[in-house]
Amino acid sequence: MQLARIIGSLLAVAALGHVAHADDRAEVSTSLFEEKRDGTKGGLTVVHPQADFGVDIGRYVTFDAGYAADAVTGATATVYQVDAVSSATSFSDLRHEGTLALGFKGRRSQLTFSSTVGTERDYLSRQFGGAASIDLPGRNTTVALAYSHSFDEVCDKDNGDAMPLERKALTGADPCDKTAGLFGKDHAGATVWHRLSIDTAQTTLTQNLSPTLNLQIAAYGQILNGFQSNPYRRVKVGQNSPQEHIPNERARWSLTARVNRFLPKLHAAVHFGARFYDDTWRVVGGDVELAYSQYIGNSLLLKIHARVYQQTAANFFRDAFFYQTLETAGEYYTGDRELSPVRNAVFGAKLTMISLGGDKPVWGLFDKLQFNLKGEVLLIDNLAADSKADNTAGIGQQFLYGNSLIDAIVIQLGLLGNY
Repeated sequence: MQLARIIGSLLAVAALGHVAHADDRAEVSTSLFEEKRDGTKGGLTVVHPQADFGVDIGRYVTFDAGYAADAVTGATATVYQVDAVSSATSFSDLRHEGTLALGFKGRRSQLTFSSTVGTERDYLSRQFGGAASIDLPGRNTTVALAYSHSFDEVCDKDNGDAMPLERKALTGADPCDKTAGLFGKDHAGATVWHRLSIDTAQTTLTQNLSPTLNLQIAAYGQILNGFQSNPYRRVKVGQNSPQEHIPNERARWSLTARVNRFLPKLHAAVHFGARFYDDTWRVVGGDVELAYSQYIGNSLLLKIHARVYQQTAANFFRDAFFYQTLETAGEYYTGDRELSPVRNAVFGAKLTMISLGGDKPVWGLFDKLQFNLKGEVLLIDNLAADSKADNTAGIGQQFLYGNSLIDAIVIQLGLLGNY
């Protein structure tokens, strides 16, 4: 479920009958995410096709629309426990998402309203939002604000008034009709739909410090209220294997700083970024990223980057061994790896080929055409959530990945045209 957490979504499509401008755009791309999961067949595979188009309606109005999908296949542990690998089962899912956006732009400012709808078998997402930006006098400072609200619904097993340790998890055989969530209907005695509201806000300050040096600072905040457990995940707690149980309320925030420096003599640029993250579940993390962009001639741009991230565990997360042999850390319990202590590193490169139309448009249509090829490798290091002295057997942290040199890869192909 919730495939949006695995791969991001989209922005923008439309074709209106009017005279085309250079800012009109069309983009298609496909991403492939492949993760190795030890002890299972096929690991995890996500294919993410996306199509975005945008047009200018006169001088001051823009219209964007788009479509994206996530096709997921793989295997995952049915129960978070010491022998999690032996309980792995196969699954597949398909998610569709569409976005519409209407923008208004002035000489130094821009305002955009957007709406997104995403559907999958067991999840319905509806989001509305807006974003605004303005260049201050001198055009060396840009201030941007963005806000969105999501009305999500999640399909779950109908557990009635059962206590947390008695709740059963959803299975792929349970009925989860998309229209049930849309119209508030349930399958009595089998499944119910829970609500989840998400409010997200971000403010960004971009400052040109010199003709070749740029600084950006962004503050991000989000409040979630509603059902946030994975309805399929079970946790081995003593002799029981109930559905995971996590809080309904969560607030999180982050602060990010980025610096970009252009190197005229090398026809290149260097990039540095750092981010700090914290939330009310006491997941505290941070990452550092370095990147280098190099023009090769006038039509090729190569960018290489590396990022390292580490986070602590949520205050109710425990290694599987201790859930199974001791007890939960309070009322809640989970096997979600996104709430575990983890360290990962990403290394990647992106090659962009740019074709500019002169007297004749590229392919007879585009003023500028960009072809992108991107590849990344992901290395994951699972950390112990509980005392290492008590976890000498190395069986506290049981996930289906992390023992190979390269844990996942991402490959992306994209084509962007301006006309």
